[in-house]
Amino acid sequence: MSSVGNQLASHTGVCVTTVFDDGAADASIAATDGASGNLRMHRSRLGPRGAIVTVLAAVVLATTGCASDGGGGQDARDAAGRTQAQGADLSLQDEFELAGERYEHGQAVLAAAQRQISDGTWYWNGGDVRPLPAGDDAFGKATAGATRENSYAFRAVRIIEPEGATGAAGDLEPMQRYFDEEEWRWSSAKVGTDHEVRADTGDGWWVTWNVRTNGQCSLGVYSEAFWAHDAPELIEAIALRDPADFPEASEPGVSEPFPKWSDPVRQR
Repeated sequence: MSSVGNQLASHTGVCVTTVFDDGAADASIAATDGASGNLRMHRSRLGPRGAIVTVLAAVVLATTGCASDGGGGQDARDAAGRTQAQGADLSLQDEFELAGERYEHGQAVLAAAQRQISDGTWYWNGGDVRPLPAGDDAFGKATAGATRENSYAFRAVRIIEPEGATGAAGDLEPMQRYFDEEEWRWSSAKVGTDHEVRADTGDGWWVTWNVRTNGQCSLGVYSEAFWAHDAPELIEAIALRDPADFPEASEPGVSEPFPKWSDPVRQR
């Protein structure tokens, strides 16, 4: 199964992100409390593999915004805090290896979040190694000037049915406590019959936890956009070295190894 993220922004300042599986029916979003969709904002103290539809909705605070206020993109900073100019001298191999470091960071964020819920078996929602073209489709804050040709993003999703989970708002509490411990800004919402919470880690990554009435829950880790000279070329370089050998299920901390530049390149 593959996940696709689409982000819409309106003049109200509300960003709504829908993550869905190919072939699954779209879920409707019921907006209450004005345009907020019944969202509650918080600032911290500072296994089945069927079709799954996860709707993620959050009001993005003014300090986050739905778009960067950078100029034409040359001075805009990506998820790693880098400008395009800072990566001007990177070769394709350099970008490949840098993408591997970012992938490993995302996997560490995922494993830590999984352990807040269960050390047991989680089901995979496809592989994680290959990034996606970013542009406006990246999670969180849009980077000025970012397109699907010059930026990419990582995502990883795991699915579990915790014992006793009913999809009630209370099922969000373990992750909310974790977000508070990490001092991450987070928001929670009821979307249709689902409940979800999402947090901004503050370093270019987002963590989402969605609970459904059938007891099925999904955990997602998404990066914001990273700059690349040629994102499709970089993604292809990774894909041609990636054996896509991921398990259907695993415990937290199990991840696909990111390929090496020296690995055999498959024929197109």
